Amino acid sequence: MPKYFDLDVSLQEIYPRIWRRLLVRTTFNFTQLNTAIQESFGWTNSHLWEFRLPTFRGRAIAGLVTGEETEDRPVPDARRVKLTDYFTGRLATEWCEFIYDFGDCWVHDVKLIQVVSDKAIFKRRLLGGERACPPEDSGGFPGYARMVELVRTGVDPEGDDAVDLAAWLGDWKPDAFDLAAVKARFDR
Repeated sequence: MPKYFDLDVSLQEIYPRIWRRLLVRTTFNFTQLNTAIQESFGWTNSHLWEFRLPTFRGRAIAGLVTGEETEDRPVPDARRVKLTDYFTGRLATEWCEFIYDFGDCWVHDVKLIQVVSDKAIFKRRLLGGERACPPEDSGGFPGYARMVELVRTGVDPEGDDAVDLAAWLGDWKPDAFDLAAVKARFDR
């Protein structure tokens, strides 16, 4: 029977929590995990990203190799690093951080809940989630808080033109997450 990592992925610093629960094959590499996280949250994969140890200035586990890496800060190629090189399923707590968009710096906690076997054969499956992903290029956590306030009140807390900002946001709502629609695209 195939084995899967049952992962809880959530954005740091945002409450109520924005999260997704995923099953991914234990044979995945970190590039495949990046794709799963990006697609489950609704990110566009248009920025740099990296998986890191969950420590202050954590060492890179795997990332997108750009050629700008240095000896002081090596980044292992995520295409070559298997999830099983990091996650074992034998420890009480296993997690890492996933950083997306080094400018906005969206830090996600990626926690291994358990390793499961399933008779069904699939590559990945979305089990659950809540709340909409922040808009791309919204300015990190402070920008996200600004967008939430604009949607809630119709007023930009920074005093800019709320009409233009609302037009840029479109129909984005912070509480909106259509699990069935995302699951239909995600579970392939």
